[in-house]
Amino acid sequence: DWMMLRECVAGCMGSLQSTSHQNVKLKLRLPEGSPAKFVKISGALHITKRAAGRDAEASLGDLRFGDKRDILVQLSIAPDNSTPDSVPTDPWENIISGLEALGGPIEQDEQRTLSVEELPLIQADLSWGDLLRDGNLTQLPRPSLLAITMLPSSNKSSRPPSPPIPPHPHVVQRRMELLTSDMLARALTLVSRGQHDRAQHLLAETRSILKGLGKGGLPPLPPPSAALPPTPKIGEAKGSPTDSSHPSTIMSPTTPNMPNGRRTPSPPRALDNSPFSPAAGIDHQTMAALDHELESSLEWIPHPAIFGRDARKAVLQSIGVISSQRGYTFRTDMEGLWATRIRGVRRLAEGSKYWREGGREVLEEEV
Repeated sequence: DWMMLRECVAGCMGSLQSTSHQNVKLKLRLPEGSPAKFVKISGALHITKRAAGRDAEASLGDLRFGDKRDILVQLSIAPDNSTPDSVPTDPWENIISGLEALGGPIEQDEQRTLSVEELPLIQADLSWGDLLRDGNLTQLPRPSLLAITMLPSSNKSSRPPSPPIPPHPHVVQRRMELLTSDMLARALTLVSRGQHDRAQHLLAETRSILKGLGKGGLPPLPPPSAALPPTPKIGEAKGSPTDSSHPSTIMSPTTPNMPNGRRTPSPPRALDNSPFSPAAGIDHQTMAALDHELESSLEWIPHPAIFGRDARKAVLQSIGVISSQRGYTFRTDMEGLWATRIRGVRRLAEGSKYWREGGREVLEEEV
């Protein structure tokens, strides 16, 4: 936007001054013995998969102090074929089971310690360019390994099946962000083909789906976790970010003034003129910002001349901001959510207001 050129330049300069890691890449590998297969990786700038299907690399670009990147990795795990129905029948086991049936149930059988096996699922590693030594790459001292616990199969049919684990609220929220970005891109394609009605219908359906997800209807959400920080609010006072020489893929910050980092979760507070009553763990401002992006696009799509001249560029900007989780200005609520995380962007954005309001007087005095 040429009317905000001063603010845009200030945001870019503040982002460069806050750069902490260059050309960050997330390397994913399925270790030996992993039953998983890569299905889909989303949320990165660029994704590369090896032909064998056991390795993948996600490019995250440059990171700044205060940045956050959410990469969704969808895996497919083959079912365990070693269930009691598929195991070959052993005559000796038949004899033992028959004798156990004659003897009746014994309480101690339920208290036996079962052997638990941990199965490696996926390994993650980070590499990035060194700011002080150009051309040198740095990696984490030790890659992160995710393993799952495999319980031994039970022959007793009376055991109730384990309930499905609900997805984490941050995973659901990131899915909503990527869904909005993808549908905005599809809507631009339909508009370029002259199918404005289909584009409107697509975005309207996307809004209704986001409302259902935000209320927790699809899918169910677990209670909020006190160990996960909320998305910072626009205009909220924040201290200096903690400098770190190594980005971490797993973080568990604690609240300093509370014992054991626990705090009493407050119920979600609905803002004025908001169509959402968010579920536990879903950030309200993020949901409202996503809905505003869809609403503004729906407003201008029926006017092709105006949309092609102005609104189309704003939609393209929104797609990049949502998918990359980067913001340089406070032009929209969505971009402001990410720009406010970076201290350098906030500082120079405030300076640009001073330059805009008082710059003319300063120039007159110098002349």
